[in-house]
Amino acid sequence: MDPSPATPAAPAVLPVVFFGLGAVGSSMLICLAELAERDEVPLRFVVVVQEPELARDALFHAEWLFDRIDFITALDFDDLFRGDHPGRARLEGARLLVNAAHPRFNQPILELGLAIGAHAVDLASDMYDDETERTLTFSQYSFDESYQRRGLAALINLGISPGVTNFLIGLRLHQLHAARRRELEIESVDLYLLEDIDADEIVFSWSPLVALEELAQRPRLLRHGRLDVLEPFSAAREHVFPGEVAPTRQYPLYQEELLSLHRSFPNIQSIAVYSGGSEVELVKALYKLNLLSKRTLPQQSELTVEAMVRAILPGMNKPRRIEEYLRNGTIRRAHFAAAAEIRYSEQVRRDRQTTIETVGIRYQRYRGLLNSPYAGATYISYPTAVGAAILTWHALAFLMEDGGILQGVLGGEDLARLLPRARLEAIRRDLVAWDLDLFESVRDASPP
Repeated sequence: MDPSPATPAAPAVLPVVFFGLGAVGSSMLICLAELAERDEVPLRFVVVVQEPELARDALFHAEWLFDRIDFITALDFDDLFRGDHPGRARLEGARLLVNAAHPRFNQPILELGLAIGAHAVDLASDMYDDETERTLTFSQYSFDESYQRRGLAALINLGISPGVTNFLIGLRLHQLHAARRRELEIESVDLYLLEDIDADEIVFSWSPLVALEELAQRPRLLRHGRLDVLEPFSAAREHVFPGEVAPTRQYPLYQEELLSLHRSFPNIQSIAVYSGGSEVELVKALYKLNLLSKRTLPQQSELTVEAMVRAILPGMNKPRRIEEYLRNGTIRRAHFAAAAEIRYSEQVRRDRQTTIETVGIRYQRYRGLLNSPYAGATYISYPTAVGAAILTWHALAFLMEDGGILQGVLGGEDLARLLPRARLEAIRRDLVAWDLDLFESVRDASPP
């Protein structure tokens, strides 16, 4: 008799460490748990936070996850990174480290990943630190060679924008290059962002302090191979997003996509990021009223106008309050969208034809979060978290299930190049399954 078939070994538990668990981190953790449950992968989380009770409160509709989470209290993350904290030993064996706290922890977490042999993910870079200002390169790239030697991947700037935006742009650019059409030239990539909310209260979808810092910076555009620095809220454009009747005023914005796309596609001479919507218009009003001025107040030379505004500006609402606003109708409508216009020219018959292809993503089903584990997320934190989770999950699956190789410091556009077609299609399907609609179009932009 043939021996009975051996019982399949249970899949190994996948340990994931989160540093910080705010609006984005909590939703990202939930989405990873949902993806793991669907794919029958046992997942366990370690969450490093300063206040565990606040982290638990961020998961107030996902209590079913608490028995899979090991909370570590660390009042000073630096102690943990140095190894001086007793909770450091509980990080050993982690397969993935996620920085859901702040970009300033990117480098210490990358160092930790090398020390314990874990992959790493972050959601944003520090655009305004001295090194990035000087080199126009994210500081995470200094770890590229070390991560390649260790056979580890550091996925940077994931989320919705950058992250999914870079993935979609990179996917289409790689496809155009692979077509090897005669004399095809990518002339420009312009990314337009919509962050629009209609509410009876001032509701910030992300940290108002971060919003002030980012939107009031002098924007930069890459035009004809030259990095131009503009005045804030100048050089505005109009853009019509799918689902919107009227065009939205768009202003240049200095964001991660500019530097990352320029690094990945250095031959593209013009790259720009624009943003518009109700939240941008609010910051614009503050700026135009000189309420973001560095001038000091009369009789109070130690206090600037900007510092006073920052001090009295309402903070970001807690998840329970956001859910209440959505449930009682205080928030009536919200719409996030990102649309990238890729302009290229090629020889067609005897003429040079110019084409604009648009690829993008939008989130308009905000009320659908009610009665879900994500209730309390903002219309920005939800797509940011879900986008990061889906990209991360399929990168991990490629490594651990498909036997693929991802190593070094990689962005969304790199994943579009390195992942196989089946994984790329799975990412697109999962984005739609989690209510993030994709859109694309092609139009002739040649002169008549």
